[in-house]
Amino acid sequence: MDGAMMGGKGEASTSVAVFDLDGTISHRDLFLVFLMQATRRLGPARKLRTALLPLHTLRFGLRAITNAELKAAFLDAILGGRQRSTLAALATDFAARSLEREVKPAALQAMQRHRQAGDALVLASASLDLYVEPIGSQLGFDAVVSTRVAWTADDRLAGSLDGSNLRGAPKLAAVRAMLAERFPLAKSFVAYSDHESDIPLLAAASSAFAVDPTAALARAARERGWPIVDWRGAGSLPAAAVQRGLVVPG
Repeated sequence: MDGAMMGGKGEASTSVAVFDLDGTISHRDLFLVFLMQATRRLGPARKLRTALLPLHTLRFGLRAITNAELKAAFLDAILGGRQRSTLAALATDFAARSLEREVKPAALQAMQRHRQAGDALVLASASLDLYVEPIGSQLGFDAVVSTRVAWTADDRLAGSLDGSNLRGAPKLAAVRAMLAERFPLAKSFVAYSDHESDIPLLAAASSAFAVDPTAALARAARERGWPIVDWRGAGSLPAAAVQRGLVVPG
């Protein structure tokens, strides 16, 4: 299963709230932000392959390669061959920085409301488990599903994905598997996302919210009657999400 247990609420939970990460909880897509931080700290792992990334990006724009293939190309060029311990330390630091700088205050407030209502929280992302799991831990999620990176036998990053790229239907399948394993009493869930690739997830939810949506998701939300919510406006809060009480003020 493409998931991780974070502790917290377990089998007794009957209500679950599922949150997308990039553009929903965070102000922007964190994949490139993480790779840029890795490049600043470590340099590109494979310089020749890094030089080819604009070509891969162009091919993706022309639909000659898939999102999963583009993601793997960036992963291989920037991080391929790096030791697991090195990347784990980098990801832990990135997660702490993301909590302070990248998370929307309104997202933290929504998570707080669900926690207060007794709901279990699941973070579901097509981004890499390498940093999504530490972010999920920082944010107090009960479980995380995310795209897995592959490792070699000697604990180096293989530069490829291990299993599905959790975008679209594969994300919904991973969420359903997580719910069945971790929250078997939960017969339905609430879902939040900003992107049209999550329409399968939102359509499967008992309640769906389009958060700061793309134009395509906004159209779908209006057609299906899903509320469109604006989480971009509110400022402040973090201070490490108010010293990890994960909000409260106001």
